[in-house]
Amino acid sequence: MTDNGSIDTLERPAQDEDQTKDKFREAQPFKQEAGRATPYGKSDKEDAPREEGFTPSIGERLIEALRVAGNNARQHIGQTSAILKNRRARSSVAAAALPPLLKPQNIAALLIGLCGLAMVFLDHSSPIWARKLPVAYHDIFEVITDVGKSDWILFPTGLWILAMIFGGWQRLPFRRKMAVSYLTIYGSYLFFVVAVSGLLAIVLKWNIGRARPTLFDEMGPMYFDFFAWEAKLSSLPSGHSTTAGALIVALALIAPRLRWLLAVVGLWIAASRVIVGAHYPSDVVAGIIIGGAFSYCCARWMARRRIGFSFDNKGGVQPIMNSVSMALCLRSWRAARSDSFSPVQKQSETLRAD
Repeated sequence: MTDNGSIDTLERPAQDEDQTKDKFREAQPFKQEAGRATPYGKSDKEDAPREEGFTPSIGERLIEALRVAGNNARQHIGQTSAILKNRRARSSVAAAALPPLLKPQNIAALLIGLCGLAMVFLDHSSPIWARKLPVAYHDIFEVITDVGKSDWILFPTGLWILAMIFGGWQRLPFRRKMAVSYLTIYGSYLFFVVAVSGLLAIVLKWNIGRARPTLFDEMGPMYFDFFAWEAKLSSLPSGHSTTAGALIVALALIAPRLRWLLAVVGLWIAASRVIVGAHYPSDVVAGIIIGGAFSYCCARWMARRRIGFSFDNKGGVQPIMNSVSMALCLRSWRAARSDSFSPVQKQSETLRAD
């Protein structure tokens, strides 16, 4: 037995490797020539020599960017599906019991009770009261009510999700990668609860068919035309209030220290729908309950799998990324930003290396 170094180096003998390469070249001569003919081909992409001063065209750059984005997307989707599959078993583990107020039958009771009280004591007088307010009040609350639109939260979070799916952020250092991961989780959570609760409100309001306050003088506050599918008969529940309820509860779960400030802001956004004459108070109450309950139930589903949230000692939902983790991630970002080179510094470092 001859010692050719293959045992010590855990590699194949040099002679066998050369023979294997020769056989491969003899078996596929045409494939190699085709690979040499295209410098951006898949086979000889790295080995093919490029002409001096050669610059790829815009189409080639676009194809290369799409290829990289596709590879990143496949990698991230595969990792996400693996995480969800592995954490599916955690949902069977005993978790904190659902608070009595958030059980489905109790949510329905709360919805019917508060909406009924608002219909009896507030709806018949709210349009008259809103019309008597000064014009300046209406101008101010027309601006406030636009905050209840879902566009300004869906577009940024949707773009962030797409950037993370097709981006190569997995190569970042640990702290920065953790920050990007949690931003993506919470951004996806906000996108989902706002989008789905908004669709639920649309389905309900267009089938319930309650007349809006603009028809108060003609039909009164208790006119319903089920399955009418008309814009003027789509008052209950309020879509803006549903979005506000879902968004405020979601943000309060992500940032518990700001929950009271967020609650006050959300209530004023919902109340603006009554002041501008777009909805009755009962419509606003229904929207807040539907949106808020949906956000909390989604957060509990994530907490059972420890995706962005977890349960505290009392059974409540809390964010996994606390203030300490957030401070460490921000410190890592600032350190990376201070350590980055300017273009002049990069050029000087290159000249020194040469």
